[in-house]
Amino acid sequence: MSFSVAVTRPAPFAAETADALSRRGYEPLLAPLLLLNRLTLPGGADPLRAPGNPSALALTSRTAARLMRDAPAFKHLPAYCVGSATAREAAAAGFSVVDAKGTVDDLFHLLSRSADRLGEGPVLHLSGADQRGDLVERLNAAGISAERRVIYKMEAATTLPPVSEAPDAVLLYSPRTARVFARLATLGTNAAHWRKSPCVALSPAVAEALAPLSAAAIAARPDEAALFDALAGLRTTAAAGA
Repeated sequence: MSFSVAVTRPAPFAAETADALSRRGYEPLLAPLLLLNRLTLPGGADPLRAPGNPSALALTSRTAARLMRDAPAFKHLPAYCVGSATAREAAAAGFSVVDAKGTVDDLFHLLSRSADRLGEGPVLHLSGADQRGDLVERLNAAGISAERRVIYKMEAATTLPPVSEAPDAVLLYSPRTARVFARLATLGTNAAHWRKSPCVALSPAVAEALAPLSAAAIAARPDEAALFDALAGLRTTAAAGA
């Protein structure tokens, strides 16, 4: 029995998830809800090729870490990463990584404990435009010089891909993508099939953001392995009812 799964993550991570789903016997459908837009500094300079004088980098997203592959001017700096997924991306980009293995709070405490090992320049937080939290403000308040540089913006998709029938499941990874999906599946082009698709949410916060639609399943932990477990449960339930 085939089981189609819409992957709403942006590129390039959507392709990785699609490969993982294919290995598990699913039929992935790429339906990115956020599109990457790389930004420039005032005057048009590439923010990844205008290093300034930072003493270290702070990275709080896999996307920012992936973009660091295009940042040779920063390669001599340690990259302090919020969690293991971001740390793996930064390591693959050639950086010396320090992994906070948690949340922005954990990253703040790690940088605070490492203050005596940082140089004279600021900690440079490379982030997206929609970054949540106040890492730079907290570091400055703690006496650690820090600056934020926005290097990309994720733009919301304006439509969902055309489908001839409802996908068997839709994977949703963030509150923002859940809100975009709910809007497009309710009002957008191709909405009729999409709003019938069961949604699998990465966390309760993602499920809550899906209103007025609802999640059919929620991952037990906010990671992809748990999301796949929730998806497998949904497939088992669907097979039992077939």
